[in-house]
Amino acid sequence: MPLSAPSTASRAEPMTADQAPRYFGARVSRRQDDRLLRGAGRYVADINPAGVLAAKFVRSHQAHASVTSIDIDAAGASEGVRTVFVGGDFADHEIRCVSSYAAFQESAQPILAVDRVRHVGEALAMVVAEDEYLAEDASELVVADLEPLPAAVDIDAALDVGCAPLHPGWRHNAFVRRQVKTYGFDDASSSAPHRVSIELHNGRHSGIPMENRACVAEHDPGTGQFRLHTTTQIPHLVRAGLSWALGVPESLIQVIAPDVGGGFGVKAQLYREEVACCLAARQLGRPVKWVEDRREHFVAAHHSREHRHKVTGYFDDEGTILALEADIAVDMGAYSVFPWTATMDGGMAMGILPGPYRIREYSVASTSVCTNKTPYGAYRGVARPAACFSIERLMDQIARHLGVDRVEIRNRNLLTGGDYPWRSPSGLVYDSGSLIESLEAVVDLADLEGLLKCQADARAAGRLVGVGLAVFTEQTAHTTQEFKQRGVPIVFGYETAKVRLDASGTAVVSASIHDHGQGLETTLAQIAADRLGLALEQVRVTYGDTEQVAYGAGTFASRSAVLAGGAVTKAADAVADTLREVAAHILEAAPEDMVVESGRVSVAGSPSRFIETSELCRLIYQRPERLPEGVEPHLEASRTYDAHPGTGAYTNAAHLASVEIDPLTGKTRVLSYAVVEDCGPMINPTIVEGQIFGGVAQGIGTALFEEFLYDEAGQPLSTTFADYLVPVMSDIPDFRVAHLQTPSPHTIGGLKGMGEGGAIAPGAVIASAVEDALSHLGAVIVDRLPLTPERVLGYIDAANSSGASA
Repeated sequence: MPLSAPSTASRAEPMTADQAPRYFGARVSRRQDDRLLRGAGRYVADINPAGVLAAKFVRSHQAHASVTSIDIDAAGASEGVRTVFVGGDFADHEIRCVSSYAAFQESAQPILAVDRVRHVGEALAMVVAEDEYLAEDASELVVADLEPLPAAVDIDAALDVGCAPLHPGWRHNAFVRRQVKTYGFDDASSSAPHRVSIELHNGRHSGIPMENRACVAEHDPGTGQFRLHTTTQIPHLVRAGLSWALGVPESLIQVIAPDVGGGFGVKAQLYREEVACCLAARQLGRPVKWVEDRREHFVAAHHSREHRHKVTGYFDDEGTILALEADIAVDMGAYSVFPWTATMDGGMAMGILPGPYRIREYSVASTSVCTNKTPYGAYRGVARPAACFSIERLMDQIARHLGVDRVEIRNRNLLTGGDYPWRSPSGLVYDSGSLIESLEAVVDLADLEGLLKCQADARAAGRLVGVGLAVFTEQTAHTTQEFKQRGVPIVFGYETAKVRLDASGTAVVSASIHDHGQGLETTLAQIAADRLGLALEQVRVTYGDTEQVAYGAGTFASRSAVLAGGAVTKAADAVADTLREVAAHILEAAPEDMVVESGRVSVAGSPSRFIETSELCRLIYQRPERLPEGVEPHLEASRTYDAHPGTGAYTNAAHLASVEIDPLTGKTRVLSYAVVEDCGPMINPTIVEGQIFGGVAQGIGTALFEEFLYDEAGQPLSTTFADYLVPVMSDIPDFRVAHLQTPSPHTIGGLKGMGEGGAIAPGAVIASAVEDALSHLGAVIVDRLPLTPERVLGYIDAANSSGASA
């Protein structure tokens, strides 16, 4: 893949001459791939402590109901059953996730439902037996008498004044409402010569990792210590939530995330099943294990992405946007989840909706709505796919309104290098970027001119072929200041890393993030190896165990390489400074003249005067009498890193794709896809490209396939892979990827995040392409995702009707 030269923007805290990178920027294979491909991974399902019991949850078949009674007698008497828990057994425990936002309405999640259920799949009872088969059989004998209540299953129904609040003490069914308007919005919007309004809908869906959720809870009655192996991206935050839910200090809770088979945000929350297994293990005096089945996952693992946006753009005769107005509503399901709160998506969408454009005036309202659906959590990109869909669909409508080319209308409005740092009207501060350059590059990379010629030929042959594009900026490496402003219960804008050299000269890096496919085990090793002058094979990276690594937030939000990478850099540099000081003492030189590279420490300008790093480490640990005064015999440092006290480091990208629609079936096929990504200096381009490929594949699912559907009673209609479709290999086109590299002026190494970027734009790109494919038939606005065959046939009919009446 072609790599452009980095831009001339300054790079923060560059390496010194003796730390010239050997691994930073190299295409190193991911370390864990060989182990995992050989089946040598160790997942939660593989963990079976002595005496472990199996848990099975009995779940509600009603979306909203009063719990009249639960008959557990037959289940409790079944073979191998140790006990059956119901809501009253755990009534003293719950998960609360509060926000500091004014007027936020709090919802407590009961560990097992007590007197009411609020979504299909909510747990009513927990059967614990000697093995999973006995637990499954017994669970079918539990009889729950539920008295149905009216269900609020969409945004409008839940907000209707006649809809009863879904939680006690609530005034209405909005977790929170927020509104922001810039000072000059009213004047700018009222004086604009043109306006375009659209209403856009994003279907409810989720990450659907290959590995379902699972946990194994153990309790030591002698010490009171809990140990929880669980499928999580955020071990320390799960520990914090467990501490509150269980009522014990964090020092008595160890959370271990072993290999995790995909996270995507679905595994970045504290779940009630984790609390229930801990409580059961304490009461029964034996380990308790639960492994989710796929149907459970569809109804109980957190959903995401269901947004409705009403957007209006105000612009002049040239298409320059003068003001932007938006009304955002997000269906957050039945409960606010820990640690993100129900403000997460609405707040993110408010902030990032103006996107990469030079928009100064902005009015936005956001409502986080409580409904009788599965609770809403994180999914790769958090609100940014919906925001990108809205602003890019609006740009296409402005172009059509004025008769301007879609690339040109974007060029007239995109931020340029001279605009940075740019304060968005939402308050975000974009640190750097290459938006115009990215758009120009993707037009060339995709060969837009050639695609348009092929489209003309296809239309002449009666085929429906379209081309679409989108540009976006991605907020990454969210800082402490940013999370404070979001009102979350735990402010987590930093990461911590520990670096230790042992007596043989090999390094161990302990990081508070978790690697479950991001390649962080490799990239952090690349950083440490360069800073310590070691071979990559001499660096081992550990993570996932709260007893073994320093406190940190975990892996989410395109943050880990920036924040954990910064912490590793600081810690490794501190260890390297000790090497220089001791080597200078031994070689009778000044510490500032010491060069740490290639497994040795030498005197600058005198390469023959050196000491091997391995020998130096042995000496430090085993011959302390030779150390200079004041130097202790250890090589270990722990450092914490929080990026610039602003709103993060900003990546940007441009995507361009072509599609073909079957006019008889409505099936849409992606023919080609090109991406130009600027995520700053790349630690490992191969891993970056893998993240882009995977993200785009998931984005194609967002655009064409994936949706959790409900009927009017709140019954889920998508509970198997026959109903909930995901992309397969034949749905994924060949990719073209190129890179720009604009360093952040605020982060160590100029790093930016990018793990979510590939998933942000495909919905907008493919919608643009489908609309383009139908544009010669008549006027139609593609305003809803996913673009299932049924919906596309509807758009075809609408375009034909519009064309016939024109």
